Amino acid sequence: MKTGFPLLALGMFIGLTCVGWSPEQAGIHLTDPEVVNHHGTVVRPVLDERLPRGKNVLWCATFQMAWDSASRHFGGPLRLQPASQLADSLNGSPFNARWIDAESVFHAGGTVGDGVLDRIDQGARAKGHHSKLLDRLRKTSKAEDLVFHALLVKDLEFEKPFARLGKWKLGGRTVPWFGFTPEQRDTGGLLQQIGVHHYAARNDFVIELRSKQTGDQLLLAKLPAAPATPAAACLAVLKRLRADPPRAGGADLLAVPNIVADEKASFAELEGRTVSGSGRLVRAAMQTIDFRMDEKGVKLRSEAAISFGCSAHHRVEPRLLILDPPFAIVMKRQDAPRPYFVAWIANADLLGGK
Repeated sequence: MKTGFPLLALGMFIGLTCVGWSPEQAGIHLTDPEVVNHHGTVVRPVLDERLPRGKNVLWCATFQMAWDSASRHFGGPLRLQPASQLADSLNGSPFNARWIDAESVFHAGGTVGDGVLDRIDQGARAKGHHSKLLDRLRKTSKAEDLVFHALLVKDLEFEKPFARLGKWKLGGRTVPWFGFTPEQRDTGGLLQQIGVHHYAARNDFVIELRSKQTGDQLLLAKLPAAPATPAAACLAVLKRLRADPPRAGGADLLAVPNIVADEKASFAELEGRTVSGSGRLVRAAMQTIDFRMDEKGVKLRSEAAISFGCSAHHRVEPRLLILDPPFAIVMKRQDAPRPYFVAWIANADLLGGK
């Protein structure tokens, strides 16, 4: 994996402050061609599809949860005609309800004629969310259509906001970054918020940014080799986790870009295919992912809908915990073997402020 960041000695940071700090002052050049020459973001409904070169990839468990609800209604795995490899992947990777807390999730399913769309609207509003899928569902659905919907709402707030490190140029964008520098004063509270699960090198580390919501883990990672799939990226992160990771040290540098993702996707490989033996076809298969990360914390909103008509140790030397693309984001419950959100950030398209 290429990088435009040379490994820096601690002395290079002397005299820098968190307010005036910039990568240029430290000798860092944000010019990695793998970042600046690629653009685009895709939403994937499963984790085992190959990562497209240079593109950001977002996955959230909501589409899988909606698929699972539909499968339960139809009495087993959904077999589509013509056959679909994506449908087979969804059938083979159900999301266990124990892997997410019930307070963060809303489910609805039923026929349009029985008011399922109104229940989706009411449930989303009760979670403080305005559904982005209802307009299409209302326009395309008929009274006899079946709709299965899942909504996930997560707010992870840091106990103490990280410092704003200023705005750096990256991939043709002006990107706000947050974290702390070795020269920053009063970092005690911030250091407690960072668990270093693994650190081998500048491009090989896994850290956890701890929030007030102690049941959730926000994991950020630089991987030494490019993963083939989101599932491989996730496995590389999870296998490096420690039960009791040490906190960051005062000589360490943390730099994380703000991220603003607001994506909507339809999955054409599923739409228009019939469900074997049911007399139903997949009329719509949709997902939205709204993910925002800054110095205060993380907000995640994702919903998915599927409609069916009739025939998602402290080290002495400084460590550079700089999350420049490409890097991985994984969100999971502490006691869950699988995550509820995975992102592979490969370019600068999603980096920025509010």
